[in-house]
Amino acid sequence: MDNGRIIKLTSAEIAALWSMYMADSGSICLFKHFLQNVDDQDVKPEMEFALDIAEKHIVELKRIFEIEGIPSPIGFNEETDLNIKAPRLYSDTFYMYFLLNTAKNGFATYGMAAGVATRKDMLNLFNMAIDQCQEINNRVTNVMLQKGIYIKPPSMDLKHRANYVAKESYLRGWFGQRRTLSATEVTHLYLNHYNNALGKALLMGFSQVAQTPEVRDYFIRGHDIARKHVDILSSILHESSEPAPMMWDTDVMESTIPPFSEKLMMFITGGISAMGIANYGGSMSQTFRHDIAVHYLKMLSEAGLFAEDGASIMINHGWFERPPQTIDREFITKGQ
Repeated sequence: MDNGRIIKLTSAEIAALWSMYMADSGSICLFKHFLQNVDDQDVKPEMEFALDIAEKHIVELKRIFEIEGIPSPIGFNEETDLNIKAPRLYSDTFYMYFLLNTAKNGFATYGMAAGVATRKDMLNLFNMAIDQCQEINNRVTNVMLQKGIYIKPPSMDLKHRANYVAKESYLRGWFGQRRTLSATEVTHLYLNHYNNALGKALLMGFSQVAQTPEVRDYFIRGHDIARKHVDILSSILHESSEPAPMMWDTDVMESTIPPFSEKLMMFITGGISAMGIANYGGSMSQTFRHDIAVHYLKMLSEAGLFAEDGASIMINHGWFERPPQTIDREFITKGQ
């Protein structure tokens, strides 16, 4: 309300609310299964904290949808998308990294939502979500640092003085002597390696429990793509004597009983693919060595095709929930 006048939600606000509902309803299923199996009593409170936030989001989102006269998304629920009795699929260490990655992705998602929101209540909601992601990030990071399992970005031995680039060879990377990596390039290589290593382990677990051959093959394909990208990123880091982050393959258990529906696992895979595409695009814009930029372009293209094929599988199985979209005026005017 603004001086008695109702301010309608913008398309950007509706899209953000819809995406928030889908992500939180899925996260609730994941976190509840994680909590059912977690052993580390230092990890459990952080998972409970994240679950409580997601559940409160769903309550608030349903209230907003009802007030605005917008149908709530179908999303995900415990009855159809969670097998709480299934054995654990991942270790406690993986739980922590997954939760940390969820918080970091939330920064980007809610930051974008806040950047395009105009209604005061929407700005307050998205800013609150950013603060909550920051709280999860801080809490989980502190626990991981205390346990000695937090993987920091590489340190750099710098022999640096402020000056300007004098030669165009700074941009080259195919022939002759390559320059060493800049701090910005190391950061993006590290982040993309980290995300692919986590995604690789996640999809390894999903491929073990998937029952539909087409879905299982899709997860295996995603695992192989992530492994290839990890190898490329590692080689670039090692060439400049920079370490690559660890892998989480040993944090995947041997269970073949699905804890989640294939619909939910496909949705999660689509989410990490989308973040990977965004990360590659952002990294390419911050990279000045031509050879690395070309690698990012190829990886972005491969991730895009993988995401598109995943969407096709979800549509064919009736799992792809239609996002809010504009009215088809042509359809109406033809009386159909």
